[in-house]
Amino acid sequence: MNLTDTIRLYLMEKRRILDDFPVYALERATEMLFETYEDGGTVYGMANGGNAGTLDHAFCDLKHHPFVSEDKTRQLPAGLPRLNFVNLCTSAAELTGLVNDLGSDNMFVGSLAPFVTPRDLVMAYSGSGNSPNVVRALEVAVAAGSKTFAMTKGDGGRCRELADVTLVVPGTSNFPGQTGKNDNNFHFEDEILSVNHILTGLLKERIAARIHEAALAG
Repeated sequence: MNLTDTIRLYLMEKRRILDDFPVYALERATEMLFETYEDGGTVYGMANGGNAGTLDHAFCDLKHHPFVSEDKTRQLPAGLPRLNFVNLCTSAAELTGLVNDLGSDNMFVGSLAPFVTPRDLVMAYSGSGNSPNVVRALEVAVAAGSKTFAMTKGDGGRCRELADVTLVVPGTSNFPGQTGKNDNNFHFEDEILSVNHILTGLLKERIAARIHEAALAG
């Protein structure tokens, strides 16, 4: 297969994933995000490897973008509640300290367990659905009664069994670098960013409606 055909293969697979995308799971995740925001809860996110970097992107988007004006010249009213978002992957110092003290399988548990409550939403990203550090943290979240969302691929693994809502990216791949045990991994990672942007846009719409209703009432 030449370069042109190989590139087209990736894009063809992407189109197929989008056609089969589990919109219902993302809709339910959005509802949980709205509920967490309205209740004054906290969103906790966790992922491994490159996905931790994408999660940092989501942290920035969800924490700030819905609360900036459309022309980006000012923030929205000071009294407007903000979304509390904690990225469990942010601090290298915290993560390496927790790995040193508790082991890598408990690195997310160590920073989640003391704080998570039933008002919160815990968002877990694992391609296999079986990453031990993600699974153990999800178990803590479930025990605490918090809302849980997982995003995976393949059969969804243990995350699918634990989470209230699991979004499984559909399909399989023949593109170089995402076959075998890495099957569909590039597409999975691409879709994490898409999910982040959809959630951010929907939350921004929700905030705008809230402001409009307040203005009418005032």
